[in-house]
Amino acid sequence: MDWRSLLVWILGATVLIVAIATYRGATCPAGWRAWVCYQIAVVHRTLFAHCQMMNKCPFPESGPAIIVANHTSPVDPVLIWHRHFAQFRKPRLRVIGFMMAKEYYGHGGVVNWVCRAMESIPVSRSGQDMGPIREALTRLENGQLLGLFPEGRLNVESPDERLLPGGTGAAWLALKSKAPVIPVFIHHAPRSKSILGCYFVRTLVSLTYGDPIDLSAWHGRKPGHEDLAEVTDVIMKSLSDLGGIGFTPIAPQCETRRA
Repeated sequence: MDWRSLLVWILGATVLIVAIATYRGATCPAGWRAWVCYQIAVVHRTLFAHCQMMNKCPFPESGPAIIVANHTSPVDPVLIWHRHFAQFRKPRLRVIGFMMAKEYYGHGGVVNWVCRAMESIPVSRSGQDMGPIREALTRLENGQLLGLFPEGRLNVESPDERLLPGGTGAAWLALKSKAPVIPVFIHHAPRSKSILGCYFVRTLVSLTYGDPIDLSAWHGRKPGHEDLAEVTDVIMKSLSDLGGIGFTPIAPQCETRRA
């Protein structure tokens, strides 16, 4: 085969690959942006953060759910999205819209594009703006998936020993929407001194999934501060049990009340 024939084969293969990629992206139910993000995630898993599932992923194939996880790395949302459709009868991409710190949107280029493509909800560190909470509730009411890190920030103080105290936002959304709350514990997430540096750390990550948390004892009543604290502790204990680490209760009583 001379060089001209080889060039024709290479060009033909390139056109075919581009055509297939374009078709797959255009026909993806979650949208072409989500499809592109997933391909980026596949490359990232292959080259850097190898990810294994310790048990079956219970994410629903349809309908709303709140997915809560511990938070030790900026890469956590990508890791949680890893094979989220593994147990679906008809595997397909579902976007998990994570509530994320507003400063991530300040980064230009790929980071900003991915945040928007994945329908992330920017949240101010002050916690004074109720807009993101209302947007998250709307997402659940529309039957979509919501991702939350109840610790509220990266746990750099005690990532392998104890969860940070949980915020009550996840509890409020769970009781208001009655959407199932599914805990996921991320083991050995890549860590670095810089946000982007985390994405280039080679590591073996494992995900442990829990069953949807039973919050029926708090349904049917308007949640007050004490109720929200109790439900938050139930959520955080579920996470800590999955990871085999401690958590810091915020409810006033010693043991979380279930009735």
